[in-house]
Amino acid sequence: MMRPLMLLTAAATLVAACASDGRRANAQDMGLDLVSAEAAPPQTAATLRPGISAADPARLLVIGDSLADGFGQLLVQQAAARDLPIDVTNRGRVSTGLARADYYDWPENFAAQAAQLQPDIVVAHFGANDMQTILAPEGRTGYGTEAWEGAYRDQIRKILAVAAEAGAVIYWIGPGPDSHTNLNAHLARLNPVYEDEILAAGGTFFPLTWTAPNGVFERNVTIDGQSVAMRTADGSHFTGTGYRMVADRVFDALIERFPQLAPVPGGGVSPVLASVPGGGVDLPLQ
Repeated sequence: MMRPLMLLTAAATLVAACASDGRRANAQDMGLDLVSAEAAPPQTAATLRPGISAADPARLLVIGDSLADGFGQLLVQQAAARDLPIDVTNRGRVSTGLARADYYDWPENFAAQAAQLQPDIVVAHFGANDMQTILAPEGRTGYGTEAWEGAYRDQIRKILAVAAEAGAVIYWIGPGPDSHTNLNAHLARLNPVYEDEILAAGGTFFPLTWTAPNGVFERNVTIDGQSVAMRTADGSHFTGTGYRMVADRVFDALIERFPQLAPVPGGGVSPVLASVPGGGVDLPLQ
């Protein structure tokens, strides 16, 4: 398959050739289906609306699977604990993902949520339940087939299109390593797919590689000489401490980018935080 740039170059060459003969040419005449290959993805917001304050807080919506639900619960808690001008709504839902619209259609439900809540910021996490056949309105795509990744990218783009339509900034959390070999390989495959699609849409990809400093699943992470339990015994989910550390890291990144989200003028992170090795962002230990 030609890359979009190659398609554009080829199309331009044909148009120029036709023009030299005094004829106009277009993609339809040339039999080229350039729409999906060339169309720029909808761009998510790069700035927040003006006037955000304690009286008119930023609206943050969390969407995704059970891990998103865990992050969402701690985002709610930490927004209050850190006195941030952010109103968090957690719509993370267990046993869901982007593969099975027949069970829970995330693009459709997200569109309804966005219309109701009008989020300024969206935080998303998917992947853990998507190691399976994709059942979408467009049809069925078997897991492990060559077409699967393309069909999955289509589902990601639907989410991004809703966020763009809502005028929301999006932070997409990339799944961390998993203790189960097959699922871990699946998530490792998805991370660059997420990164590619999110960045193309102007969003922020937020990988969790820092939760596994050695690049492999670890239940405990050493922080300032202390062993901190990050992951649960099921080998997939995070502990309360782990979820809270991720939530604080998300907030720190948001505050650094948007100082108006800080509890005091000037922004910055909470002053009572401890350093996470390799993270470059301060996080609490408890």
